[in-house]
Amino acid sequence: MSQQPLIEIPTLNHNDSQQQVPKEKSSKLQKLSSFDHLSVHSFKSGLTYIRDSWKSGMAQTILNMPFHLTIGSSSGCNASVGVTTAFIAALTNGFFSGSNHSIYMPSWVVIGLNYQLVKTYGVEVMPWITIIVGIYIYIAGLLKWHHLSDFIPVYVIEGFLLGIASLFFFSYSDYMFGLTDNHSNRGVELYSSYYDMFKSFLERGDLNYFIGAWCVFLFLQMGRIFFRQFPWILITTLTGLTLGILYPTEKCLKSAYGEVTIYFNFIEYDGPKFHPNFQVVSHLLIEAIPITLFILIQNQFCARAGQSLSGVKCDYDQEIQCVSTANILSGIFGGLPCCASSRMYILDIKLRQTNQWSSILNALSILFFYGVFSKFFMDIPFYIISGQLLYMIINIPPWHYYVNLYKTQRKLILFYIFCIAWLCVNYGAIQSTLIGSMHALIIFAKNMSSPSAEVMTNQKEGVYQINLRDTNLHEFEEECNDIPPNLDGTFTIYRFNGALNYINIKGHIDQIKELAKTDNFILSFRYVCIFDFQAVDSLAIIIDNMRKNSTQVYVTGLHPGMLEQLSENHIFKEYFTNESNMFHHIDKLPSQ
Repeated sequence: MSQQPLIEIPTLNHNDSQQQVPKEKSSKLQKLSSFDHLSVHSFKSGLTYIRDSWKSGMAQTILNMPFHLTIGSSSGCNASVGVTTAFIAALTNGFFSGSNHSIYMPSWVVIGLNYQLVKTYGVEVMPWITIIVGIYIYIAGLLKWHHLSDFIPVYVIEGFLLGIASLFFFSYSDYMFGLTDNHSNRGVELYSSYYDMFKSFLERGDLNYFIGAWCVFLFLQMGRIFFRQFPWILITTLTGLTLGILYPTEKCLKSAYGEVTIYFNFIEYDGPKFHPNFQVVSHLLIEAIPITLFILIQNQFCARAGQSLSGVKCDYDQEIQCVSTANILSGIFGGLPCCASSRMYILDIKLRQTNQWSSILNALSILFFYGVFSKFFMDIPFYIISGQLLYMIINIPPWHYYVNLYKTQRKLILFYIFCIAWLCVNYGAIQSTLIGSMHALIIFAKNMSSPSAEVMTNQKEGVYQINLRDTNLHEFEEECNDIPPNLDGTFTIYRFNGALNYINIKGHIDQIKELAKTDNFILSFRYVCIFDFQAVDSLAIIIDNMRKNSTQVYVTGLHPGMLEQLSENHIFKEYFTNESNMFHHIDKLPSQ
């Protein structure tokens, strides 16, 4: 009974060729349409996607609005600039994003850099710097810089999430007590420690607001547990609107940010402090580099976090084009630098292709809530806002992941996560992730670059293989094709495996030094996949020393191109010239 092949190779015939034509046409149409991912082909389909996405779009507006207001105000501009940036960025993200699990907003990691620029040049400088950042991001996309995020381990992402959750909690804890200390004193550090801050909050704050905030959080959390698909966020917002209208209070968003609206302020060429001459523009080109770096890191970490927690793949090439476009448009219309912010996994909303509609609806919700009806939405009491923020902050970290690490005895990884989170709170989100990534890179280099080699010798009768870990001899029965013909005396074959680089070459040299001296020493490159110039230079010194000590050195197993690369070193070049009978190369690569 014959078995079916695992892979069927179809044969091309007339019918198949006919079927291929419409597919090719449809793919061309897909490439021509920049908005094909929105999947709107009729009025009916558009209404369907709006119906499926309105809850997530509005919920994100409500959850992220305190961040928009704070970023605009703390950057040295005003809260309206933050809201306008959020509208432009969210709308751009809906049409061009490569991710279904992120929404765009002003970047909170560059608030300090924005503030220093505004302090030096005035608010007129921000559109200029934002456009420059957008151009830099586009250039970084051409260089494929964003694909470096693929090499960031998961525990660095988890530490980043725990860190920003803690950072948001401390930054917005004043709302829980009906205070605005952290949001109405920009550029001023009021407290030397978090202990002093909370002590002051307890002495001056309203404990009723504190209790109310946690009650709102518990209401949202219970709704998430028992019926998560219901828009509980909207219920609390409507409750806050009602209370703000019936029982107005000064402890609301308006007391911190004043009147807020959406307005477009096109790029300006002059101002009280800003005069864009050659010197100023040159300085802005330099100052935009760290802002670009911070935004790229935040954007990629948010994309990686959403991808890891939701399991939905992100198109990084499309995503970085979207970030570039969003910043250029934000600058043209007077906004701030912006990037992605993870969001879908927090709301437990099922991810589909149509979820990008929620970003468009988020932009429209911003326009509706804080553009048309901002007078009412800015009157929502602080304890409602604080309870919603607590709900989002506490659900940012993947607690189940931490529990699994503890259960599987991976407590060291858990320790790394808490260290990264601590660095995030005390030194900044970007600084902590860079330190975590460098630490991960060191561990990766240490684990992946240990020397790997096989050693064979005929010091006893027959050919034996040496186990480098226990220095025992094991009989080697396979044919060894690295032994040159008519070889006299004892020999040792050292066969490199894998990569030969500047990290593991020291380990190889130490292993070679520990081997017993023989009449002949054979270096086999048969299973070397790649090597760098520093490893070649170090290896050449060892070969030169062995030759001076009367050891015959052979080099075998050279693949095509290796001879030329090795000859770049003068010792190897002299060796190949004077000892042509002491090496041989493989004319073709080994058959797979």
